[in-house]
Amino acid sequence: SLCAKLRKGALNQQALALNCNKIAYAHHRDDIVDTLIMSMYYEHRLYSFAPYTYLDHTRLALIRPLIYVSEQEILNFKEKYHLPVIPNLCPADGATKRTQVRTLIDSLGKTYPGLREHLFTAIENSDIADWVNAKNRGEMEDSL
Repeated sequence: SLCAKLRKGALNQQALALNCNKIAYAHHRDDIVDTLIMSMYYEHRLYSFAPYTYLDHTRLALIRPLIYVSEQEILNFKEKYHLPVIPNLCPADGATKRTQVRTLIDSLGKTYPGLREHLFTAIENSDIADWVNAKNRGEMEDSL
């Protein structure tokens, strides 16, 4: 998590230096589900990334346009179009709590087919504050 925080901090600083007001993160559906389980287990709360987050202290809006796309769909797209991938230089890459949780969910998915999709739908239908705000924001934008 330290590397992720440092990357996000650097990205936010660069966005501010360029007078940007919005950043698009590449979090995908699997990240959303993994974050839910990690938050439940390690933080004892129901939380996951929302499609839209506004950071008051920086006045940056964070959008996550890939949250409805699975990691596998992204990998398939990358292969189809021969896109390069920048390696993660974090020394803990592949040996994190997120990796452990992803492995657990994948393992449970073998016994409970569709588990990831069901967990994602539960997030969408939840009262998790940031998701409720994002749903309300979307409804408001749809009515404009």
